Amino acid sequence: MTATERPAAEIGLPRFAVNPAPDAQVFDLDSHARARAALDFGLSVDGLGFNIFLVGEDRAARMTATLAYLNAAVAKLPATSDWIYLNNFRHPDRPTPHALPAGMGRKFRDATAALIPRLREALAASFAADAYRARVLALRDEAEKEVARDADELVQAARAHGLQLVQGQDGALRLLRSEHAPDEASASVDPQTERALAVALSRVQLRAVAARAQLASQVQELNRGVAGEIISPAVEALLREFSGFGGLARWLTELRVDMIETPERFQLAPGAGNDAELPELRYSVNLFVDRGEESHPLVVLENNPNYENLFGWIEYRQAQGSVQTDFTQLRAGAIHHANGGVLVLRAEALAANPASWTYLKAALRDRQIVIEELQRKDKPPVAGTPRPDPIPLALKVVVVGSPHWYRSFFEGDSDFRTYFKVTAEIDTDGVVDQRNLDVYAGLIAGMAQRQGASGIAPEATARLLGIAARWAERRDRLTARVELIEDLVAEATTLGRRARQKLISDELVAAAYEERRHRNARFEERMLQTMVEGMMMIDTAGKAIGRVNALTVNTATDHRFGTPVRVTARSFAGRAGVVNIERATGMSGPIQQKGAMVLEGYLAGRFAQTRPLSFACSITFEQVYGGVEGDSASMAELLAVLSELAQLPVRQDIAITGSVNQEGHAQAIGGAHWKVEGFHRLCTAKPGGLTGTQGVIVPQANCVNLVVQDDVAADVAAGRFHLWSVATVEDVAELMLGFPAGTCDESGGYPPHTIFGRVAARLDAFDRILAARDRASG
Repeated sequence: MTATERPAAEIGLPRFAVNPAPDAQVFDLDSHARARAALDFGLSVDGLGFNIFLVGEDRAARMTATLAYLNAAVAKLPATSDWIYLNNFRHPDRPTPHALPAGMGRKFRDATAALIPRLREALAASFAADAYRARVLALRDEAEKEVARDADELVQAARAHGLQLVQGQDGALRLLRSEHAPDEASASVDPQTERALAVALSRVQLRAVAARAQLASQVQELNRGVAGEIISPAVEALLREFSGFGGLARWLTELRVDMIETPERFQLAPGAGNDAELPELRYSVNLFVDRGEESHPLVVLENNPNYENLFGWIEYRQAQGSVQTDFTQLRAGAIHHANGGVLVLRAEALAANPASWTYLKAALRDRQIVIEELQRKDKPPVAGTPRPDPIPLALKVVVVGSPHWYRSFFEGDSDFRTYFKVTAEIDTDGVVDQRNLDVYAGLIAGMAQRQGASGIAPEATARLLGIAARWAERRDRLTARVELIEDLVAEATTLGRRARQKLISDELVAAAYEERRHRNARFEERMLQTMVEGMMMIDTAGKAIGRVNALTVNTATDHRFGTPVRVTARSFAGRAGVVNIERATGMSGPIQQKGAMVLEGYLAGRFAQTRPLSFACSITFEQVYGGVEGDSASMAELLAVLSELAQLPVRQDIAITGSVNQEGHAQAIGGAHWKVEGFHRLCTAKPGGLTGTQGVIVPQANCVNLVVQDDVAADVAAGRFHLWSVATVEDVAELMLGFPAGTCDESGGYPPHTIFGRVAARLDAFDRILAARDRASG
């Protein structure tokens, strides 16, 4: 087999005939089908841990498409519950959560809030009424009459003995000698009588205390009765309306008892003490999660998943020089809002908050949401800070991220598979078939519409699909990174606005693509300039022994481009074999070292079957100082070695890329079209431009990867530039050295006027030199 020249039709941007699919969605693409199926499965399984990690490359619409798909999925489901927090009257630090039908939380909150001012007003009016005051006065008069009767008896007895009953400033009663009593009367009080009077005084005082306590109890009971007459009917109305929901009947019953037991709270004013005792707060409803405006569960994307944003927090208020809080200050996090639906998190954001990841796993494990104050763990505790009871958790978590985060952070976590049992993976590209093309074209039409264009020409759509194939690096595939295509549509639309053109034409897309390349090509153009000026020595004409133009791919920011690099080889007598200078100097990576060692395996297999391989040959990448990695230049390295050993010059007007195995077969490499374009750009920029003989050699397996720019395809079509595919070392050597490769005969030799024959002869010469030296030294 010989090198095969590829026509322009097989290497330029492919042009596909399409019929854009209406209402196309990204998840309709073949590249996203596997991820869509995994999402469907994960959403359908109720078991513990069937949450989803969606993996996709950047710009593959992994987030936007996932959100759209999830929103469409939850739109078919019934609305989830409101959640409210209510005061726990027996344990005020443990407020209780209650689930209510969507919209019922707001209704219950408003009804309860409206009740408090009505009760405050009604109770104030009742306690200020003449009838209430008359009943209180009557109870007080009755209590005072009994105490007064006892006191009168004691006063008479004391007076008979010249004493009087006096009330001191502290309110206590004391027996003192009367100023009007004769001296003989005071003197006549014997100790026994004095003790009896003192005991009687104690009894009077005790009866007064008991009377006051009884009065207070009677007034309190009266107050309860008055409060009950007002509160009970109002609360009964709430019971009739809300008792069937979320355990509200019990709480309302406790509410009624608490209100009736302590009606004096309705006389408190804000700022007079602990505001938490105000009826407006004590009996408030904290509408924690409000679903009143929702008809289905939510898909919640939390961009900054720190602990508070995910799990909620407790707010504090300044009051009388201190901070206070209560159950009404509880605030919901994203996981509360997503409860019953789907919580979506970015992998990189979650990885940046390891505490959130730990607590998220705990929540999924325990199926409940707990609010903890991590931000206050090192601060002094605040009296009255609530410790709310947890809320049951029932939701799906979808973490979206790149393969990098999947491998580096999550996959290494031993708990990851326990709680994320479903992996939804977006392929890097999709097949070129009619359905996929039509869907992609439909997406492009939608992109144009979103950008405000009046439409997009069929030729422009065809070009964008060709670019999608180019970015997939295969003629039969389309990149899954659809957002890159949308960026190009946006750039073309912008150019159209400048030209007052509302339709996106093929010319606008081509111009936008070229402008993007030019914006990002500063480093590429500087490198090209150094080659044109001769600072980096690359020849594009003539021939040279042991010198080959290899091709590499460079990356600068988000721009990739190909450049040629000179590979040279020098042979000499010795037994070191192939010496890789990059390896010897520590400038090569393991893949490049492997490629260089494969060369020695190939040479030994071809030329050392009947004789030892006695030679040494150094190979290197000239003027490369930043390190070398990859084996895509191993075919060029082997050709340089063969040229040096055969003493046959290599064509400098042809560059080569490709890996080689020990059997001499050309193997596929990456970045083929960038490499072709890099050499084409250099040949065009050199003085004299294209000669008509220049070109690039690629492995046969890379033909499907060739999607070159229009200028390269045009020059190939006109015969100004060439592109060959090869399958073996022999194909490369014959084209580049201009001699037949040669076939091994029965004795293991090669014809003398062939490439391999000349290599074998040189190796024999080296072997004779070494043998003679060995004899001389022996």
